[in-house]
Order: sequence, then C-alpha cells, then structure tokens
Amino acid sequence: MDVAIRLLGLLTVLLEGSSGQGVYAPPTVRIVHSGLACNIEEERYSERVYTIREGETLELTCLVTGHPRPQIRWTKTAGSASDRFQDSSVFNETLRISNIQRHQGGRYYCKAENGLGSPAIKSIRVDVYYLDDPVVTVHQSIGEAKEQFYYERTVFLRCVANSNPPVRYSWRRGQEVLLQGSDKGVEIYEPFFTQGETKILKLKNLRPQDYANYSCIASVRNVCSIPDKMVSFRLSNKTASPSIKLLVDDPIVVNPGEAITLVCVTTGGEPAPSLTWVRSAGVLPEKTVLNGGTLTIPAITSEDAGTYSCIANNNVGNPAKKSTNIIVRALKKGRFWITPDPYHKDDNIQIGREVKISCQVEAIPSEELMFSWFKNGRPLRSSERMVITQTDPDVSPGTTNLDIIDLKFTDFGTYTCVASLKGGGISDISIDVNISSSTDPPAVEPTFLEIRQGQGRSITMSCRVLRAYPTRVLTYEWRLGTKLLRTGQFDMQDSTEYTISSLSRDSYGIYNCNIINEAGAGRCSFLVTGKAYAPEFYYDTYNPLWQNRPRVYSYSLQWTQMNPDAVDRILAYRLGIRQAGQQRWWEQEITVNGNIQKGELITYNLTELIKPEAYEVRLTPITRFGEGDSTIRVIKYSAPVNPHLREFHCGFEDGNICLFTQDDTDNFDWTKQSTATRDTKYTPNTGPNADRTGSKEGFYMYIETSRPRLEGEKARLVSPVFSVAPKNPYGATNTAYCFSFYYHMYGQHIGSLNVYLRLKGQTAIENPLWSSSGNKGQHWNQARVNINPPTSFQLIFEGIRGPGIEGDIAIDDVSIVEGECMKSDQPANNLRSGAVGTLEHIRLIPVIILMSVLSHQR
Repeated sequence: MDVAIRLLGLLTVLLEGSSGQGVYAPPTVRIVHSGLACNIEEERYSERVYTIREGETLELTCLVTGHPRPQIRWTKTAGSASDRFQDSSVFNETLRISNIQRHQGGRYYCKAENGLGSPAIKSIRVDVYYLDDPVVTVHQSIGEAKEQFYYERTVFLRCVANSNPPVRYSWRRGQEVLLQGSDKGVEIYEPFFTQGETKILKLKNLRPQDYANYSCIASVRNVCSIPDKMVSFRLSNKTASPSIKLLVDDPIVVNPGEAITLVCVTTGGEPAPSLTWVRSAGVLPEKTVLNGGTLTIPAITSEDAGTYSCIANNNVGNPAKKSTNIIVRALKKGRFWITPDPYHKDDNIQIGREVKISCQVEAIPSEELMFSWFKNGRPLRSSERMVITQTDPDVSPGTTNLDIIDLKFTDFGTYTCVASLKGGGISDISIDVNISSSTDPPAVEPTFLEIRQGQGRSITMSCRVLRAYPTRVLTYEWRLGTKLLRTGQFDMQDSTEYTISSLSRDSYGIYNCNIINEAGAGRCSFLVTGKAYAPEFYYDTYNPLWQNRPRVYSYSLQWTQMNPDAVDRILAYRLGIRQAGQQRWWEQEITVNGNIQKGELITYNLTELIKPEAYEVRLTPITRFGEGDSTIRVIKYSAPVNPHLREFHCGFEDGNICLFTQDDTDNFDWTKQSTATRDTKYTPNTGPNADRTGSKEGFYMYIETSRPRLEGEKARLVSPVFSVAPKNPYGATNTAYCFSFYYHMYGQHIGSLNVYLRLKGQTAIENPLWSSSGNKGQHWNQARVNINPPTSFQLIFEGIRGPGIEGDIAIDDVSIVEGECMKSDQPANNLRSGAVGTLEHIRLIPVIILMSVLSHQR
C-alpha cells in the first residue's frame, strides 16, 4: 500500500503542443533480422537476401514509426501464384518461422499503414538451403543390328538429389573413384536440360567387373554446414524391373459406411520391390490401414472415393503401377431455379404464363439417379399441363424439369423434387420450391450509425428505404431495446425520423427502426451516447526514462484524443495503473486546462516503476457529463536499445546486460560484477573497487584472469546489432556516431583490451577500432572514437589475459550517440574525481525535469 501511494504521489504530468500543431505522421518501416542465418547480403542495390538452412528458425522484425500507431502486415510471395505462402498474412511486428522449410523461401514484405499518406513497404528475400538424400535409378537399353537380333546391354545409373544450391555428384565402384576417361567402359555426364540436378553413369556393353556395388555422393560444398550425402546400389546379373498384379475389380461401387480392401502382390523384380499405395486426388485417408500390399478403408465415405494405385518400385527401370477406381454412392449439392426468374425485378411470375421449375443434384454414380415430384406433399405425375422431363445427361447432368403450362391461381403452392439412387444405401435429397407472387423485403440505410452528443442537446435519427416490394404495405416501428417508441405507415415518403429533444443518461442505448412489408423487414440501428471518445495511445516515443537508476524506471506515457469536441470539453482524465497479473487498479485524476486540439500530443510521466515489471495502464476521458470510453495499453521495461540508433547507453545494470552476448569462438567469458557482490576471495591488487560512478552496488563487466586462465587467452563480448539508416546513394557520407566507454586496467599483469567494428554481412572481417595494453592505474579511464558505419554493425570488446593473475580488465557505461564526438570531449587519462562529479550531475536530472513539468502545461 505504501509503495502504491508513493507511486501515485510521484506521478507528474507534462502536456505538450500548446501551439495546437498535431503529431500525426505517416508510417515508416525497416526490416531487421535475427535467428540462424548462413549468410546475409545487406542493403544490395537490387535486393536484400537472407540465406538460411532448412530446419532452422527464421525471425524477421518490422520496425515502424508513425501516429496513429500503424497497422503491420507481413505477406510473402514466391516464384508463382501456386507457390504462394499458405499463411499469406501475419499481423505481428515479428515474423517467426520455426523449422523453416524450402517452400517457405521467397520474398517477404512488411507493410505498415495508419491512414496517413501511402503505406510504407519494405521487403527481404529469404533463400532456404537444403540437400535431400540422393536416389539412384537403373535403366537398360536394347538395340538391333545387321538383321540378327542380339542384345547390346548398356546400363544407365541415374543419380538425382533435390538441393539448393545446385548439387555436385561423384561416383564410386566399390572403393574406386570413377572419373570420366578413367575406364573406357564407363561414361559420366550430365544431361544438358537438368542444369546440374542429375548425374548419369553409363556402363557400355556390360562386363563381369561391372557387376559391383556403386555409390553416388551428392554435395553442396558444405554451404550452411550441410554435409555430403551418399546412396549405394548393388548391380548384378539378376537385376530386373518390378511387376505386380491387382486382385480387385475395376471399378468398385460401394455404399457409405462399408469397408473396402484392395490387395496388390508382386510378380517379379530384383532387388525386391517395395509396394506403396497412392491416391490420385491427394493423400490416403487418415483411417487407411496398410499391411504390405493390402490396403483397407473402414467405414468409407464420399470423401474417400477416387482412383487408388499400387506402385512397385526397386529403382530399376520404371515403377510398375496398377489402379482401380472406388465409387462411393452419393447425392449432394441439390439446387433449383425458376424460369422466369422471380428474383429479377423485370421478370415476375404471372397468371396465364408458363413456369418451369428445374431441379439439379450431383449423383454418384449418375446412371442410378431417379427423380420424383410432389405438390404440397402429394405425388405429381406428368400431364398435359404439368410436364415432367429429364434433361439430356450430356447437356445438363442430374437435372429434371417441371413445366407448368398456363399458370393458374390454383397452381400456387409448394413443389418438392426428390432425388434418390436405385442402389439405395443413402438418404434421398428433397428440394422445396414455393410458387407465389413476387415480394422483396425492404433494404434500408444506414444499417448502423454511432451518434455521440452532449447531454441536454437534441438528436435526430433518420432511416431511409432504398427498395421494397410491395411498397403499399410498408410500416415502421422505432424501439429502444425492447421498448416500443413509435409506429406508423409510409405514405409517399421514403424515410422516417425519430428525435430525442434532450439527451440524458436514460436515453443512452441502441435505437432500432424496423421497416416491414409482407416479405420481411429491414433495420436501421443507431448507437446513441453522451460519452466521450476513447483516447489513442502514441507509441513512437522512446518512452523509458532515467535508465541509470538500478531498481526503478520511469515511463513517458503519451496520447492524442479522438474527436476531442464531439461531446463536450474534456475536463480531466482518470488514469488507472496496475502491475501485470494483479487485480486491483490504482487510480489518479489528471486535470486538463483549456481545450484539447485534434492531433495534440499529451504527455504524462509515470515514475517509480519497478524493474523489470510490466504494467497495465487505463485512460478514461471525463467531461461534465461523466466518464467516456476507456483505452488500455501495456507498458514494459526494456533495455535502452534504440533500433534506429539515435542514442544507446548501457551500464550493465540489467539482467540481460543490454543484449550483449558472449562470443562462442573465444576461450572464456566476460563476467558481470559489482564490488558489493564479488567473491571475498577475489585477487587483490587488480580490478576496480567500484563501478564507473563510484557505486559499490553498481555493475560492470570484467575478465577474471585467475587460474585456470593462461596467458594469451581471449574473452570476447559482442554488442547487439545496431541498424542505421540506409545510405543515400546520392549523399556524400554515412551517418557519424560518437562511440564511448569507460575502461579499468589495473594490475602488474594487465594484458590488452581491443575493440573491433563488425559490419553486417562481413562476419569474417572485423575492423580494429581501439586498443590499449598494460597497467593504467587504479582508476577508470574514458575512450571516445568517431565511427561512420555504412550499414548495420556490432561492436566487440576483446580482453586478452596477461602473464599473471593480477590482470583483471573491466568496462562500464558504453554509449553510442548520433553525431561526431565534440572536440572538447577528448579522452581523459585520470578520472578519479570525475566519477563522483558525474554521479552528482546525473542525480540532478529528475529535479530539473520535475521543475520543467511544473512550469509547462501542454
């Protein structure tokens, strides 16, 4: 309770934009990527390419700005429409695909739009690398010559593997590597039309030594660490293609619910063929039971019908295939139509005219289809005035017609068409058709309208008829909920109105106007309320404030008011806040002075929020008529990493150490440490006795050089990826940044501290940026370096162990700020007193901001 009261007591308000100018801005968008990538080609003039191995995780993040908050949509296109991504749209900032597959490669687009200007669109192409197991198939040619029949036994071994990038093949016979020209009886070649996807080994005029074990090795040259794959085939004088026999009829006609068994047996082939069943219309039903060459479908349904094929394959010659067609009796998709069409405004059913009722169903098998006609439940037989015919199956299959000649009043009624199958076993289909005079229910506008107005003012609602037939019997009724307000009948007018002379809380609600004729009713609905519109939260500000405090953080909450003058002047906002997962809201009222302008940005600073907890914030506008609609958002604490890189500061106080990571290629790791929590057995005469600000509780990163560390061993700490604005191809230079950090190198065995700049897409190239070696004394020093990265980049801190245990090296307070370092900000060699002075300066910041808050309203 005390913490909550102290939290509300420290809330301060800052209302900006007294000039009345809005903060609405069109969207901008950038794509950043993480996850497991083999190679990234960044910011190429033609396209951006992200290469990843099949089965790894793809993660793309769409970074947007703009107000109101833009709506984000991910879409993906590939080489053709048939290759389009199944989940064609994703409405999250981060697109994550675990266990990515080859068909998911292609171009991914991030589109952001908020109704202002044109939508912002960026794209990146994802290339998925893979290598399937190779398959060897064997084929034999038979020729004739000089009128004497003899067999020139030439055998082709064909090796195929699906891959990206294209695969390379090599052949072995036993342990012998086969090359083109190494054996006159062997030729190795690639068909010109396969583009490297197939490798053929030709054995000319088989010799005894050609009967052997052959191996095909497929390789993509270890790209994305994809290993080579191998397949073997034993060629002998008994090698033969498969043959099979199907022990069932063709076709097979069954009723739904019956069980069906198909039996397939092999009659030849070496090696022994494998038997598989396939279905021409897709995969086998899930309930299918397979036992060798026997396939059983229990309780068959119409969805299980189709052509089933047994395929025998031993990779020699062409696979053997036998098929049968399963027909499941069915009646479905019953429909009717009437001539003339009573639903066409210029073509009505009239007494004395001819009327044709057509009834159509889809029947399987069609030759078993039968029709019966009924009128008002009684059987109907063909006569001179009621002619029943069945349409030619080739013109309109499954169709029957009832022609009513010279329509009379007594012919009005319900006609029923019943379809059935001679074989029985399934339910009949009945289609009812009502023949009567034409009617058309009313069509009205508006179907729904929201009206907000201040109490005491009048509101008029109008409901208009667009069309209806017949119009001479139109009536209307106005209702509030279930309460009847007014009824009446239309004369010559096409609309009706209802007026609330003085709006009050009792008159809030949904008003319905029902306009009725004998065919039905049309409805206009009006939501009437005196509540103010909900505010819209503003997301583009870098909200966390005063990040140097170790246990708490502040947040700059910003919003605009939707239609601020729609109901009445907004007097205040009720702010509710609660920790995520809690039930109770803590509330405080924020007074508003003056009128809020459309698009005006309002700011309220939340303080004393506990790291790293998230909070729900509820904001409700208040007018003199009461509370308006509320809006809710969640605020979260995050390390001060700005993906657009305007400013970055890290004091290593957070649990995630500002998203820095340990390099997997080094010998040991950097350690997060504070003087208050370090081991009492620490090595004396080396390392800092406080963090850079002089605090015993503050954290820093250091390398521990005690045993078992050896001289020359390295520890490498890698920063997160910083995305910079793309370079203007017509501009002169890249954006400049001032990179600074504090370092501590005290001890007689100090080694070296190196800093490298790694550009994205150049993972093997690290540019030396700064270096220092040897004992610098028991104090913190600051280094500042100007950098001009042309693309996204990372910074790497490399600590190298010296000749002994008194060689601990530490770093703290890393920052990157847009713009070059000031000339007066030259590196200081001795900052013993500077640390305390800087801490005092930082502690003044909340006081200065608070004074500014109290002296400004908006």
